[in-house]
Amino acid sequence: MKETASRIYLVGFMGSGKTTVGRRLAERLEAPFVDLDQAFESMAGTTIKESFERHGEAWFRERESELLRGTGALPKAVIALGGGTFVAPSNREFVKESGVSVFLDAPFDLIASRLEGKAVDRPLFRDLAEARLLYDTRLPCYKMANWTVPVKESDRVDAVVRRIEDLLVRGEGLGSGGR
Repeated sequence: MKETASRIYLVGFMGSGKTTVGRRLAERLEAPFVDLDQAFESMAGTTIKESFERHGEAWFRERESELLRGTGALPKAVIALGGGTFVAPSNREFVKESGVSVFLDAPFDLIASRLEGKAVDRPLFRDLAEARLLYDTRLPCYKMANWTVPVKESDRVDAVVRRIEDLLVRGEGLGSGGR
């Protein structure tokens, strides 16, 4: 495979597959993988949900942005962003300047089925109605990614990774903020 972008940021709602796809993509590209949510929990020594409860969402988002900026020191990496990371304009600008963004566009019904039984671990996923509203609110921001890769229920991880690799090789859509 020819040389691709040095930092690839995976964007999407919780449960869209950013971590699973990101790990596999990083393996294929022989690049380090960073899951921003996991990095936060390691750094903070607590869960995101507990951080929300103790310090509030604004405090968490500031720490999340700091971690995101730290990824700029990596010469090459695949980075899975938290579901809300790409919503902040300053974070979108940082990603645009330091790499390429890929929106994993999973339909809400698929996300809901993947998160069933896991809602207690997600501070902003209290019930399906609230989660749907949050998804709909964030969707326009996700669509500002360089590329959109559809994710269907029938997809295997490798199929999604291949779609991303194809986009990286072709370099289509870079700089357009679109697809």
